[in-house]
Amino acid sequence: MTLFYLIGIVVFVFLVIYVLLFIAYQILKPEADPFLDNEKMPHLQPIPIPTKNQEHWLLRVLVWIFEIRQWELVEDWYYQLDDDVKIVVPNEFIFDGASIPRPLWAILSPVGLLLIPGLIHDYAYQHDKLLQIDANGDKIPYQEGSGRDYWDELFFKVSVEVNGLPFLSLIAWFALFVGGWVAWNRYRRGQA
Repeated sequence: MTLFYLIGIVVFVFLVIYVLLFIAYQILKPEADPFLDNEKMPHLQPIPIPTKNQEHWLLRVLVWIFEIRQWELVEDWYYQLDDDVKIVVPNEFIFDGASIPRPLWAILSPVGLLLIPGLIHDYAYQHDKLLQIDANGDKIPYQEGSGRDYWDELFFKVSVEVNGLPFLSLIAWFALFVGGWVAWNRYRRGQA
């Protein structure tokens, strides 16, 4: 009984903190231009989640709980790195945003603040390289074979640059440090 009481107190405290932060945000919310305007954002197409055509209602529920929405780029997307390298993620690339466990989505959406670094990172993880645009406008490999640590560090740098929240970026980088090896190894085995 005391465990449930303690859990209730913790949930209540977090709820109160959330409400107070929400009120403060509504009062203090400044108008600011985003780092990337709409023209520089990737154009994405959502890929449907197959719930309806599952044979059994339990399978539909399990798909709803565990399936992560994927997104497809509908055109090449360009981003200028801080070292003046212009990278491109090619159209038809499919990714799931930042790989955040579903229970944490209330705090951090996979296609929210981490969308841009997640897009770059997912492509780099899958291919162990990015593509850059050279002086002739051709796509050539960028940092090919640099490895997981390099791409995780780039994720952190792009996240700070785009969002201006180093603490959030550090939390996301730490999550990659702890669990990114699963996806990295899956891509190296060609099972993704």
